[in-house]
Amino acid sequence: MDTPTGIQKHRKYSQTMNKESRRSFLRNSALAAGALGLVGTKVSAMSLSPEKMKKGMTSPIEKKLSFNQEGKFKIVQFTDIHAVYQAGETNHSYDIMNKILDIEKPDFVMYTGDIVTDNNPAALWEKVTGLAAERNIPFAVVFGNHDSERDTPRDKVYEIVIGLKGCLNMPKKESVDELFGYTNQVIPVCKSDGSGEKAFIFYLFDSNALSDLPNVKRREDWIRSNQIEWYIKNSKQLTKENNGVPYPALAFFHIPLIEFYTAFSNENQRKVGWRIERECCPPVNSGLFTAFTECEDVKGVFVGHDHDNDYVAYMQGIALGYGRFSGGNNTYHTLCRGARVFELTEGEQTFETWTRFETGRFLNRITVPHSFTSDAPQYRPKP
Repeated sequence: MDTPTGIQKHRKYSQTMNKESRRSFLRNSALAAGALGLVGTKVSAMSLSPEKMKKGMTSPIEKKLSFNQEGKFKIVQFTDIHAVYQAGETNHSYDIMNKILDIEKPDFVMYTGDIVTDNNPAALWEKVTGLAAERNIPFAVVFGNHDSERDTPRDKVYEIVIGLKGCLNMPKKESVDELFGYTNQVIPVCKSDGSGEKAFIFYLFDSNALSDLPNVKRREDWIRSNQIEWYIKNSKQLTKENNGVPYPALAFFHIPLIEFYTAFSNENQRKVGWRIERECCPPVNSGLFTAFTECEDVKGVFVGHDHDNDYVAYMQGIALGYGRFSGGNNTYHTLCRGARVFELTEGEQTFETWTRFETGRFLNRITVPHSFTSDAPQYRPKP
């Protein structure tokens, strides 16, 4: 879906935005969302309580991901929650996440950055991810640019994350010089037969925070060369393990690649979803997309960062898509809040994805790649 006319101005996140201007902005955002037909009724799901947390923590969480007996595996992607302690600022986000988890009942939750943006963040991380943990749903985290901008450095935030119940992130083994960032990880999804054999792969990357390049307008950092080398090494090893056939894979990180802009700008290629702000990409193209195309395993790349985009585009056999903004009232957004959902099918190179809104409805359920490559009616976006 092409960008709505006249709504292209980028509204950059700012922690210095005063209360009055922010409220004014949010009122205008609500009007814009209404104009897009996306504002719905108030969410009634309750946020996580200490009693629910305690009750939910009594069962162990299975940390090996597997397709179910029907050969399906469902993922919910939450992104850009920007959780803070200030009363009322994040409450609605908790309600949204609770409601979507209850509707979708996923096998795995992926948090794609800018999750907690306050000082002394441990309790907030526990509260946000506890919504999944209390339902015995395993999860993983990739960092955004705002996750470590307050009083806790990135390595200490990562120590908090890997200690969370249900978290699949593992302690960092390599130094930053050897592998830049913290949330770089390979997570397999195993076959449904209980054999423990791999069937699908998730590649997680830390897209890092802010660069220190001089004389550039965009300060977003990029995925570094040693991270790309790490991916290529793992991809080749896994392909060799699978008798030379690449496992199908999805990649998750926070800041979009430059190829997102390229793909959406291609007038001859279909797109599904909204693009209300221009992609805030790094000023450097470090070559990760090229590595994906050469390794031939990654079927989709999904990010956050740009709160007012939720589109999926398609380029050279790879879907390039955004999650749906899942945050509260303390940062910008125009679109109705929610999450992106994925459903994988064991043994298939394809996958389905859609957005689930805070209202409970869903939109733009597509099959990748067929919704971009086929004119067959069954592959048109639903509803």
